[in-house]
Amino acid sequence: MDKNIEYSREKDYKGEGARGFLSKLSKGLMLPIAVLPIAGLFLGIGSGIINIFDTVGLDKETNPWYLIPIIMRDIGNIIFATLPALFCVAIAIAYTDDAGIAAFTGFLGYVVFCVSQAVLIFENVDANGVLINYHILWYDEVPTSVVGQTLGITSLQTSVFGGIAVGFVAAWLYNRFNTLRLPNFLGFFNGTRSVPIIAFMFMPLVAFIFLATWPLIGTWLDSFGQLLLGMNYGFDALLFGIIERALVPFGLHHAFYTPLWFTSVGGQIIAVDPSTGQQLVVSAGDENMWFAIQNYGLDYNSLNTQYWVEANDTILNLTGMSNNYWVFDPNAAGGASTNINDYLLPSQNLDFNSGTNECVYFITSGAHPGQYLQGKYQFMIFALPAAGAAMIMCAKKENREMAMSLIGAAVLTTFLTGITEPIEFTFLFLAPMLYIFHVIMCGISFWVDDLLQVSAGMTFSGGIIDYCLYGILPLATGYNTAAWIIIPIGIIYMPIYYFFFRWYILKFDIQTPGRGDSDDNMKLVSKKDYLESKDTKKENKNLPKGRKGYFDESNPRFERTVSLLGYLGDFDNLKSINACITRLRLSVVDVSKIDEESIKKKLGAKGIMKLSGGSVQVIFGAEADIFKVELQMLKKQGFTYKEWSEKSKNN
Repeated sequence: MDKNIEYSREKDYKGEGARGFLSKLSKGLMLPIAVLPIAGLFLGIGSGIINIFDTVGLDKETNPWYLIPIIMRDIGNIIFATLPALFCVAIAIAYTDDAGIAAFTGFLGYVVFCVSQAVLIFENVDANGVLINYHILWYDEVPTSVVGQTLGITSLQTSVFGGIAVGFVAAWLYNRFNTLRLPNFLGFFNGTRSVPIIAFMFMPLVAFIFLATWPLIGTWLDSFGQLLLGMNYGFDALLFGIIERALVPFGLHHAFYTPLWFTSVGGQIIAVDPSTGQQLVVSAGDENMWFAIQNYGLDYNSLNTQYWVEANDTILNLTGMSNNYWVFDPNAAGGASTNINDYLLPSQNLDFNSGTNECVYFITSGAHPGQYLQGKYQFMIFALPAAGAAMIMCAKKENREMAMSLIGAAVLTTFLTGITEPIEFTFLFLAPMLYIFHVIMCGISFWVDDLLQVSAGMTFSGGIIDYCLYGILPLATGYNTAAWIIIPIGIIYMPIYYFFFRWYILKFDIQTPGRGDSDDNMKLVSKKDYLESKDTKKENKNLPKGRKGYFDESNPRFERTVSLLGYLGDFDNLKSINACITRLRLSVVDVSKIDEESIKKKLGAKGIMKLSGGSVQVIFGAEADIFKVELQMLKKQGFTYKEWSEKSKNN
């Protein structure tokens, strides 16, 4: 059985080409990002409640009610603080077909990676023992902002870049050595047991490479972020919105926004101890900065109030910062004061060498936390539902009820959760020009929000749930997010989308649901997809103890999944099976063996994208991940479509 169905991971990894590589990268990036909604929920609500308690004057030391929001805030905050390690584990999983040993190797490797750096990072102090900068290898004066604490270990501030790099190394080591055979007296360490041991010895080399290069790379990334954020009139937000949405059809948008959300390319907040000049990076990346502002009791700029302002020369000289950073002025006095005490704020739990409890906060000049997040709300909550309404109204009268049920489910999903692919792909494949219009309008949405100083946050999506949690809730608890501005902008977007879509569909006779002759074969994502997922889990739990994790005829989804396997050309044609939120991502031997028409008409797929290098993406909506798990279970069981169909014929 193993001989027939197992394959060389290393061979397929190289053979999938750039598209397959990026497809797996998107899968890996989405795993930790999917955790952020609950982390952001705890952090946002906890910080909001603390802000309310502070406003009404409750005493933190004596009031036990303070413990609840503090616990909520810290639980959420630890997820953002450990993102590099989480990305490391996720990347290791994505490139090894969900191998648990690879995940363990990734985490172990990341710890060794950080500790190995700590040994070669030395402090440069003045005559009074105050930290000035660091000495790393041949770099004599490394700024304090380049070094920080990761998992409690002094190491380079590589952010998620370091985690992703170690994750790649862990995946490579697993794919290379998971079948290693050692002499008999070392037989216990054969196979997968050898991988963590090899990683343990290999990661110090990776750490040395980073020590030798990161002081330069980190400086370059900071400079690039400053250049990007320095674009006048919000053009950086405009470009982000256009590029991010344009990459959605190719599944590459995750790889695009991750550096901007979680690294210094998207800006960073730095805390400075004015007594010593020590600088600590509080957070890096647009999303991290947005949450850090609440966590550290800071606030957002708005049309009425400016907290982040240009620092005067006196403050810059006292803190050792450059004019590439804005200072946080808690008095909103425009940064006019030259008294450093007017800028001091509690340092929270920041570990300054002097032990000071107060510091000054700076942010990358031009950074506007939320600028790469908030633009989604207008088109997810308002515009795409209006486009859906236009498609419904363009349907034939006798088919309008059917169109409403199909499109309505997709619109509701978009409105609530921000999952847009079901409705976006409906008009992407039928009328690409409509998608081009949509991409441009998305960019304008980000641009207008940035110009109007909106600072609404986001985690996973841009639906009404995120808007209430990260727009309205912070506003209601005293933070100046200006999230209310999103509503009038969204209301303006609704008629623009409705009438343009309606005009285009009627003008060019676009066969949207309810207009063509094959509407019976068309299907959009509905709650059924989610219910099927729950039914699968329930069915699995009800199996006898020895059958848990087994997929056969007793499962109501068996024939549907086996049919898909047949349409894909059986396991002989599948090199790898993965999925993101709405797409089944495959690497195949021969694309011509895929029965595209049957997958669409009989299984309800909304589209199939055939990319270079044998990469194929089947757009199923929420059912994609269910198909992935079931196909992987069948593969492990040694199941083949050919044998099953022959048995079915004989019976």
